[in-house]
Amino acid sequence: MGSIDKNRTSTAAFDRGNRPAPYPLPKTAYNAHQPVSAVVIGAGIAGIATAVLLKAKVPNLTLTVYDRHARVGGTWEENQYPGVRCDVPSHAYQLSFAPNPHWTEFYAKGAEIREYYEATAKKFGVDKHLRLQHEVISAVWETEDAHWHITVRDLVAGTESTVAAQFLISATGRLNNAAPPNIPGLDTFQGAVVHTARWDHHSAADILDNKRVAVIGNGASGMQVLPAVLPRVARLRHFARTRNWVSAAFNGGLTARAAQKGNPAGHAIPEETRKHFASRDGQGDYLAYRKELNATFHTGIAGFYAGSDANAKLRKDLTALISERVNHDPELLAKLIPDYAPMCKRLTPAPGYLEALSDPKVDFVQTPIARVTTSSIETTDGQSFAVDTIITATGFPDNYTPAYPLVGRSGTDIRDIWGPGGRVGYPKNYFGVMAPDFPNYFFVLQAQGTPFSGTVPVKCEQTATYIAACIRKVQAQSYAALEPTQDATDDFDAVVEGFFADKATTDTCSSWWKQGPGPSRVTLGWPGTMHHKGDVTRTPRWEDFAFQRRKEAAANRFHYFGSGLTAREEDGDPDELTSYLVTADEVDLQTLHEGWTRGY
Repeated sequence: MGSIDKNRTSTAAFDRGNRPAPYPLPKTAYNAHQPVSAVVIGAGIAGIATAVLLKAKVPNLTLTVYDRHARVGGTWEENQYPGVRCDVPSHAYQLSFAPNPHWTEFYAKGAEIREYYEATAKKFGVDKHLRLQHEVISAVWETEDAHWHITVRDLVAGTESTVAAQFLISATGRLNNAAPPNIPGLDTFQGAVVHTARWDHHSAADILDNKRVAVIGNGASGMQVLPAVLPRVARLRHFARTRNWVSAAFNGGLTARAAQKGNPAGHAIPEETRKHFASRDGQGDYLAYRKELNATFHTGIAGFYAGSDANAKLRKDLTALISERVNHDPELLAKLIPDYAPMCKRLTPAPGYLEALSDPKVDFVQTPIARVTTSSIETTDGQSFAVDTIITATGFPDNYTPAYPLVGRSGTDIRDIWGPGGRVGYPKNYFGVMAPDFPNYFFVLQAQGTPFSGTVPVKCEQTATYIAACIRKVQAQSYAALEPTQDATDDFDAVVEGFFADKATTDTCSSWWKQGPGPSRVTLGWPGTMHHKGDVTRTPRWEDFAFQRRKEAAANRFHYFGSGLTAREEDGDPDELTSYLVTADEVDLQTLHEGWTRGY
């Protein structure tokens, strides 16, 4: 082994010309929680979940939540048609941190779900940040001040104002902005025309009782509203061209058979059960029940694979179930069984719907509608059906673009990129939460962000947690903004397309899971399960982002180091300064010195 020359010196170590000048650090202490502001658009499930978690996970946050409706609830405020309810069990369709032992039905009605999210908003203090009946009509990013400038219309006063926020989060979901059907002559009809998402409770008796009623569409809302209104009408004409795979009730094994077959009212949860779950002695039982119920939503995705034995078995089982529910009527079966693979689109339990098709009051019409006259609906084969009321259960637009101009860093409206006919033509994004050229803009429960397992509320929680981590990164390290790079976005997009290439979702069917070129571009789903998404996104890949520094940090990225002290040390709280010390029984080596809530 050679010896070290002790007399040799390193010119690099002492050559001041090769070293930057000392940086004059600010005299303020390091504070990981600089003031930040965020606007959340939407006060439905996604908006409430996001607002609650941002309040808890981002200290020193100024938060505002806008929603155009008069009440909290999102899709459950917008959709109030007869029979509206969730087909996912109530005790799974709730936030993990806000369990509700008081659900009255196994499958809750829309009104009860809305009340739950109203109560949750109040419980966690989100109600103080709500601006209801306020509609966002535009949002423009300004690089100079690194803020979104958001124009908001007060729907009561009729006035407009502009607010600035560092972060903008779209939590509007997809099931809003009702899409009326484009049928010639619909505007000439002299009877009542009502969309399921624009239901008028006050006139329900006038438009239903002893009337000849048409229901156009057989998606989820059409399948719910038809059996609900059938007892009230004199005649029901059901116009439905699409064939859907109708399934058993989700988690039907945990509820009464009546909820699966022929009973749209679902299954009431006994009062004694609710009282027990809410009691101190019943907490363990309630947790065990929630775990049993939620575990059934994590059973894997074998049935999603195109051409698989699991998908073939699913087809066989669903065909048998549909046959049973229509009393093995060969004429109805010929009209109902789809020619595409199960899981090409979402399965629909639709309790009571198939049974209603056998009712002598129902005309099931699959021939396309040609036109609407002043008093009837005419089909392309020349038939005419006299009706007094038309219910359009035609859902919502099949795209994920915002309903307002959203202008990013380069001056481009995101609708001109994502929208039909746009530069890309579908919502190409990064991790189902951000898009390049739109700094500090996030979206929840939208394109590529929704795994095909798990439950919707927890999926919202996952995304909100990721957003909070991104905001804290900007907050703590002298940044003003972040956005994903185009390269990272391209790679993620390629992974998404590769993941779905062998799935049944790529079969040819009309589905709101899809948008873009060809019949097979899946835009809704995350490329994996809910647990997969949770693990993959737990720690953001900061190398996939481009950052804009705050102006004061332009000369040195470590400006935030400050004086060398922390704000906690300046506060001088001994308990805070020694929070790394716990009892020997409480020591957890896996989390020791980790976690954003502590500096150790």
